Amino acid sequence: MGKKLKPRGMYALLLALVPWVATTSRPMRAQDSVTGLPPVFSPSRQPDDKPAPTAPRRADIRVLSNLVVTPVTVIDPDGEFVYDLTEKDFEIFDNGAPQHLESFESEARPVGLVIVIQTSRSVEPLLEQVRPLGSVFSSLVLGPQGQAAVLTFNDRVHVAQDFSDDSDQLATTLRRIAPEGVGSRLNDALMRGVALLERRPKTERRIIVAFSDGYDSGSETDTKEVIRRATGSEVTIYGLGFNPAQGLLSRRPELSGPGPLDANVTRPLPPGGVPTPTASANVYDAPIPIVDILTATGEVVRSTVFSSLLEYYAGYTGGVFYKHWKKKVVEDQLSRIATEIHSQYELAYVPDTLTQGGFHKIEVKVHRPRLKVRARAGYFYQAPATPAASPTAQPSDRPQ
Repeated sequence: MGKKLKPRGMYALLLALVPWVATTSRPMRAQDSVTGLPPVFSPSRQPDDKPAPTAPRRADIRVLSNLVVTPVTVIDPDGEFVYDLTEKDFEIFDNGAPQHLESFESEARPVGLVIVIQTSRSVEPLLEQVRPLGSVFSSLVLGPQGQAAVLTFNDRVHVAQDFSDDSDQLATTLRRIAPEGVGSRLNDALMRGVALLERRPKTERRIIVAFSDGYDSGSETDTKEVIRRATGSEVTIYGLGFNPAQGLLSRRPELSGPGPLDANVTRPLPPGGVPTPTASANVYDAPIPIVDILTATGEVVRSTVFSSLLEYYAGYTGGVFYKHWKKKVVEDQLSRIATEIHSQYELAYVPDTLTQGGFHKIEVKVHRPRLKVRARAGYFYQAPATPAASPTAQPSDRPQ
């Protein structure tokens, strides 16, 4: 047996151990993992060796700003999607000027989806066809990586479900949809849907699928605001038109007619905004130009002949609108929308036309004959104010 320590000797030993315990057993702080540990040298290197080159700082990485991205659908004369095109088959124009493609993608990306459903009492009989669609959305539209939110609208706009990848939750949300109210705040609902998608990762495809009779009543948002916000945020709108009465077909939405400025594609806008194509939400005075739009069947129409706001929005954002609502056909239409979303090409370019403010028209051409192309009509751009000349001024690499 060893010799026992006297109480005074044990106390002295404890006092001697306190500094060692305090320096070796204290909790590690977050910054210790970065700067709090002593340097470690390998056997083959001495402390006085020259340090190895460090990786470039994140701030040194150059990022393309003002990148414009547009999904593109290509269909053949039979209305079937074309899958085997390459980058060399495409040519893209911004306000009539050919552009250099910065990237070309033909692989499907994860989908961020907002399902917008009119629930006013006038469409009550048609809600029965929407309630069972949860499994169709989950399996065909979203796939394994997508997420969906659900908005309903009548006299007000309601978030019935936030973004989720739970297929059971989506099915339950759709089954519980009930008619209420008499209003139809379509514009407000679409604007809310765009706002939800703007918070999603930029790596996702931003999609709205809207079920509505295509008419707005009581919204605080006007038609032009929806177009600007959706095109500026790269949101594609697809519409499935409720038709509870045949008389609705003869009722046209109040669309703004062409003005004297519409002869020109672009026009000056108020100064002082952030110079990016996605900053169009704060621009309220530029008129929407009349453009040619490709419909779901490949027919080219002018935007003034649209009989539904949903068709108008789909045309400008690159989506499609199905207006002939028949029993048990909605699943086929939704299936075709899903196929289109996952068969699109994605073109990206940095415009060399950004001295022009206003609406920039996007045109995509395919070099193969007899094929038709559908893409978003364009985007709004607010040109930056010209800075004062400075001999030390350098081009900005800051992403906008």
